[in-house]
Amino acid sequence: MISSTLDGTEAKSLPTVELFPKERTILEQSAMVFRPFGLDEQGHTIRDLSGVSIRAVTVFLEKLITAQRGEPAGKEAVEDLCQLLNDRIKDPVYHVTPEFLRNPWNSYSYEFTSYLYEFCERISGDPRFAFKAGAEKISPIMLALTRPFSISQIFTMFPYFGNKFTSGSAEFRVVEVTSTTAVVAMRFTERTLRQFGPYRRRCACLVCQSAQGIMIAMASRIHGLSQAETIETSCIGNDDAWCQWTIRWQEERGYGKRFWRTTSPLEQARALLPNQEAFSKTDSAQAGLLTTAPLQVEPRTSAQQHFTWFLWGGLVGLLLMAGVGIVNPMVSLGEVLLVGLCPLLIIGILVNRRLLRESERREALIQEQITFVESRHEELREAYLEQEQMRVELRRKVAQLTALHRAGLSFGSTFERDTLLHQVLEALTHELNYNSAMVSMFDPGDQTVQHIRLIGGPPEVETFAQSCRIPITDPDSPEGTVVLQGQPLLVKDIEIIRHRLHPLNQRLAELSKTKALVVVPIKTKDRIWGMLTVDRSHNQTVTDDDLELMTTVASQVSIALDNASAYQQIEEWNEGLEVKVKERTEALEQADRLRAQFLSHVSHELRTPLTSIKGFIQNLLDGLTGPLNEKQQRYLVRMSENSDRLVRMIEDLLDRTRIETGRLEVHPADVELEPCLADVLEQLKPLAHAKQQTLEFYSADTKVVVWADRDRLIQTVVNLVQNSIKFTPSGGTITVICAMPNRRTATVLVRDTGPGIPPECLDKIFDPFFRIQQGHRAGPKGLGLGLSIVKTLVELQGGEVSARNRPEGGAELSFTVPVHAATTPHRSDPQTTGRHILVVDDDPDIQQLLHDRLKAGGYLPCSALDGWQALSVLQSREFDGMILDIGIGQIDGLEVLRRVRMTNQRLPILMITASGSQELAMKAIGLGAQAYVLKPFDTHQLQQMMDRWFGPV
Repeated sequence: MISSTLDGTEAKSLPTVELFPKERTILEQSAMVFRPFGLDEQGHTIRDLSGVSIRAVTVFLEKLITAQRGEPAGKEAVEDLCQLLNDRIKDPVYHVTPEFLRNPWNSYSYEFTSYLYEFCERISGDPRFAFKAGAEKISPIMLALTRPFSISQIFTMFPYFGNKFTSGSAEFRVVEVTSTTAVVAMRFTERTLRQFGPYRRRCACLVCQSAQGIMIAMASRIHGLSQAETIETSCIGNDDAWCQWTIRWQEERGYGKRFWRTTSPLEQARALLPNQEAFSKTDSAQAGLLTTAPLQVEPRTSAQQHFTWFLWGGLVGLLLMAGVGIVNPMVSLGEVLLVGLCPLLIIGILVNRRLLRESERREALIQEQITFVESRHEELREAYLEQEQMRVELRRKVAQLTALHRAGLSFGSTFERDTLLHQVLEALTHELNYNSAMVSMFDPGDQTVQHIRLIGGPPEVETFAQSCRIPITDPDSPEGTVVLQGQPLLVKDIEIIRHRLHPLNQRLAELSKTKALVVVPIKTKDRIWGMLTVDRSHNQTVTDDDLELMTTVASQVSIALDNASAYQQIEEWNEGLEVKVKERTEALEQADRLRAQFLSHVSHELRTPLTSIKGFIQNLLDGLTGPLNEKQQRYLVRMSENSDRLVRMIEDLLDRTRIETGRLEVHPADVELEPCLADVLEQLKPLAHAKQQTLEFYSADTKVVVWADRDRLIQTVVNLVQNSIKFTPSGGTITVICAMPNRRTATVLVRDTGPGIPPECLDKIFDPFFRIQQGHRAGPKGLGLGLSIVKTLVELQGGEVSARNRPEGGAELSFTVPVHAATTPHRSDPQTTGRHILVVDDDPDIQQLLHDRLKAGGYLPCSALDGWQALSVLQSREFDGMILDIGIGQIDGLEVLRRVRMTNQRLPILMITASGSQELAMKAIGLGAQAYVLKPFDTHQLQQMMDRWFGPV
């Protein structure tokens, strides 16, 4: 397509563009390609359309929506318009506000105007919005300037007014003007058509509708005539070369009557508005220019003078007529009248000549005033546009500095190279609004550049870029200039250097449709890491500001890459150290596991013979083998006490092993705290009395039910009280207090009157195997595991443990346990008839012990050595209870339990295990066992469980 410039010379050909039909709007384009106002990419001021027109459209939209839905809806519509426009403007520095759109001093691009019209049509729901808004575009200053002229004169000046408000973005011409018709035409410049792009037809139609709205409103708005009619004879939207219209209006009333008005142009502008308040400050400022050089109106009007002249002329004529009749009576009446009219004719000639002179003088004054106002208006407008551009540039600088600050923070937040590079490209495309950005790493070894990552292009372009590995050998090539010489590159037109690029980069520029780009090296003092590339597509270009900005970004990126490289090197060193530490740790863990396994194995092996020893000692003490003398009784008691001590040590070792291997479990349930503590203390009173110590217990006033494992709770209290008894001298006092400081936890405190805990040991008192040294004296015996087990048990149940020295002397150990809703434990009613008990254990000593104890309690025991035998015996007769060892041969105790429960749900079964873990025992409870006993067990505890589940004798 060949276009012509306004001076008639032929312009260069526009690139061939496939034009879309008029039904497709520019809103299909996700973002504006050109800048909406300020300076364009070439540094020229954008003045395609005056801000007066945009203000008129904005005000009309608000008035239209206000009339339909109310004032709040009108204001909201303008806010929505700004939001929609800002969503299509990529650079935030060009975002608009309602106040900005209402400012008539601005100038805008035609692309921005097309978006504005489309969004206004969408918000208003009126497909003829552009046409109706056109009638509102005649501003007060325009009304004032055109008021002295007739409609035909105004259309004769159509090119003048058109250029005034479009500033050369369109070409106007007058084809024909008569007193009642005018034929005018308009076409767009090459720059404007480029802004329309493939949506030229639709955009041209919108501009044509707006222009027609202006033209039909001229007659009514300026001179109060009826609205004109317009006929569109051609349109660029229909692929015509020009938009041409024929405008018809009614014949004007006498122009002279309007010419003699003496009101100033400012008063004329105000008179055309609905009321004085509607005359905004902005319009007043503009119209105020008109009063700078006002017309000088004479105090006495010419019409009055002329009337006086004609009056005197009439009197002179009458006198002449009377004189002629007296002097010469023979004169005819026609001659007398002719003589009498002569003075009036002379006066008429004089008045006409004076009117012509006054008309010429007034037209000269009007033209002088128009010229003056035009020049002042343009001066102010230029000053405002320059100021606005300065504000845009300031906002751009602030936005860039803010983006650089945020980018610097994000660059320093990671030492991962891939993450860092991704953040760099994201910042360039999203924060700094480049179309695409690419980072390339340079390998100085083989002199190649590898495009690592590209953001902003289609997926196929990103894939192609990452597949490129480009050798750099020529330092004068564009790539060599950057990575070999370390110099930045600013390319405002890619075509200038396209032939010098590597073929792969040529292909990449073609795929990404790059028009201009900036390439800067990423370098530190002694190394060039690579290069950073940003580009502009479409009709945008890059400037020296972009080069300066990218140099700053590259400097930050190089520092971040240097830090990431140092961090990676440290990480590699750390990995080597970690491997060595891991190897040593695994060796230590293996030794620790072997130790734990050894302790567990030894403990397990010791429990079974200890069970027999304790049981037989207890049988001797209970007189089952006959009477004992005093010395035998004393020896047996000491043997029993030392057996208990050995059992506790073994149990502590097992618990410690379970803790270290993570197999120590707790099974919390509702536990009433006060009875539980009372039972424990009752059992420990003999131990305290043996040292002439007083064991006291104070409980809370209210019933306290906690959520805890009862066995582990008892174990905790026993360990703490035994520890206090151990360290408290004879005659001392141990006090146990149960308190409930809040609704969530209960606290148990164990106080003693002993020597207390050395301050340096308070932090270590709960460490495994820690024992307090008491000078040269032999301290209490033990392994130093009791308190460490207490700490673990309490924490597993959600509590805390602490130790302190009391001011009045002695130590205080305490722990907390969560409070839970109290429940009533369910107890099965033990059977009281029949006492046949089946004992299933493959150890003869344990069988003998249980037989002796059962017989002493009045029960009738029967034995089975393995699981099959036990199942056979159970089928042959009925029993009132069964004691079952989990670790029996053939089939284990759990399988026996499972089979028994398939046919018999009522038989009470007590489980015995020497496994050293409660896991199997708890599994047995889940399969239907009533209770379990861990080896070595206390015979009195066993007796109580038998009485409970099998029934008393």
